[in-house]
Amino acid sequence: MNKPKARWFYDLLTNVSEQFPNKVSFRKRAKDSKDFPGFTFLDLKTRVDELTAGLIAEGVSIGDRITYLCDATPHWIQADLAIITTGAVSVPRGTDVVDEDIIYIISHSESRFAIVQTSVEKERLLKLKDKNFPFLEKIFIMEVEKAVDLAQTEDSIEILREKGRKYLISNPNAVKDRLNQTNPDALATLIYTSGTTGSPKGVMLSQTGWITGITSVIDRLSLNANDRGVSLLPPWHAFERAVEYAILALGIEFTVSNMGSLKEDLKDFKPTIFPSVPRIWESVYSGILGKISKAGGFKEKLFKFCLAVGVFWSKQKAILFDYDPKIFKLNFFISLIRRKLAFVLLVLISPLKLIAVLVFMPIHKALGGSLRISISAGSALPSIVDTFLSAIGIKVLEGYGMTETSAVVSIRAIEKPTKLTVGIPITGYDVKIKDDNNNDVTSTGKKGTLWVRSNQILKGYYKRPELNDKVFDKEGFFDTGDIMMINYRGELMFAGRAKDTIALAGGENVEPIPIEDKLHESPYIDQVMVVGHDKKTLGALIVPNFENVKSQIPSSPSDTKLWNDDKEIRNLFKKEITSLVSKHNGFKNFEQIPGNCFYLAAQQFNPDTEMTRTLKMKRNVIQENYQKQIDNMYK
Repeated sequence: MNKPKARWFYDLLTNVSEQFPNKVSFRKRAKDSKDFPGFTFLDLKTRVDELTAGLIAEGVSIGDRITYLCDATPHWIQADLAIITTGAVSVPRGTDVVDEDIIYIISHSESRFAIVQTSVEKERLLKLKDKNFPFLEKIFIMEVEKAVDLAQTEDSIEILREKGRKYLISNPNAVKDRLNQTNPDALATLIYTSGTTGSPKGVMLSQTGWITGITSVIDRLSLNANDRGVSLLPPWHAFERAVEYAILALGIEFTVSNMGSLKEDLKDFKPTIFPSVPRIWESVYSGILGKISKAGGFKEKLFKFCLAVGVFWSKQKAILFDYDPKIFKLNFFISLIRRKLAFVLLVLISPLKLIAVLVFMPIHKALGGSLRISISAGSALPSIVDTFLSAIGIKVLEGYGMTETSAVVSIRAIEKPTKLTVGIPITGYDVKIKDDNNNDVTSTGKKGTLWVRSNQILKGYYKRPELNDKVFDKEGFFDTGDIMMINYRGELMFAGRAKDTIALAGGENVEPIPIEDKLHESPYIDQVMVVGHDKKTLGALIVPNFENVKSQIPSSPSDTKLWNDDKEIRNLFKKEITSLVSKHNGFKNFEQIPGNCFYLAAQQFNPDTEMTRTLKMKRNVIQENYQKQIDNMYK
């Protein structure tokens, strides 16, 4: 197994260019074609060398901040590596960032230079520059507008690369000399978190942190150079950056996708690994069930029967190999009896399992037919989706991390992917749970806030000493703000976000995520956000699965704005809410939602304004946008 032995990102690039000089990666589907052109690793190194030299020739100094506005593209990695190799600090963000945030980011980071994806972003920055960040000296563009082709204009990085090529002729050791002047433990990138609440915070991360993290993940997942990857996540996001650095470390073939081409890219590129976010898998789950429901008849009955077989098989297999979700360890004899029974049941049901494999085969072919694992991160994976994917034979390894931890803290093991957990922390992490009184929790299965310590976590928040004092304790542990518990195996079990806790008027504190997770089991609910701060009871904002509701109630109004007042539709959702979030399913009285305390939205939450780039809900924004409807729920 290949393993990145490196101190700098540049070491990863050098190693892979020597080991796989002619292997093509960082690809993207050509327009109207099944071809995926990209760059050989040797070509990638040459380009990074020349671009690094060009930046040095342009006057970039160690420690300079360079704002980098770019969305998913196979060219993203080149400029990111070049910036960091010069000793400058990469300050990345997507092109959809609002003016208020980009003004804050450039001003707060005091960026001397900027690299943007197209001339559109350059024009935008120029309009804002004089009034808001006059110290920004130069703006370079990467690509031609509405194309993946590299721009060739005077202000492009291609011309900058040409300048670097000439500089290297007279200064052949320029890149190596600059690298030797830098420290891999120093600030390498400044990621301003978009987050779900509040102003952006500049997370300070080093190359050492990233390399430590990807090394441990490569070991945990047994990733290797023969893997092939597809991703559509924003490259400036910590999760995707970890993916791309791991691709670089191992020499994996990789293609950049998007929502418009993902279905075809999976089918044609045939990936073995697919890093994604829960919302993508929720769409897969809803899409498959919706298609089967439309087919109806024998086909629907057969699929549901095979699905039940798959659920039973995956449950018994987990028991047999001792990775079924448990908080506490069972008595040895009870565990032994359960495992022997599971073995017998698996043998008995194996003929039906073979039938299920054949029924689910078209789904696997649609995903390329070679998918070995998918990594789900960015937010919690709903348990119903997790169960469904396991049942149809797709191994999804849910991980946990955040920007502040160089993307990863833990991930399920590939051999024993325990459901309802996010795995054991990767090598190099110390973790502890603290209760509401800031006391360490030592009891297995008791909830509290997760604190972590590792050399891969943030160096701090940029220019925010008062905040750093709050999030780090005296022992160097960082407060993640996430509510967790740890089972007897040492696996983390996500229970919610401390800042998302709903405080009811009666003083009860409620975590919304478990309730939302349960409501996602309804085929009629696409998105849901539980509300109720300072109210007597909880309520819910619900985005219906419009197709499934129409199938169930053919007389549904064509205008979805009328659904919230439609008696028959509301009765359908009342039944779903009260049956799912009930005492029978383990919910306390104050965790239940009164039958009529919900609002049916007429459209999905806006992906640009109400969701983050990893498709997590911006609760504060949604709350503000629907405040009138929420207030009416409680009248």
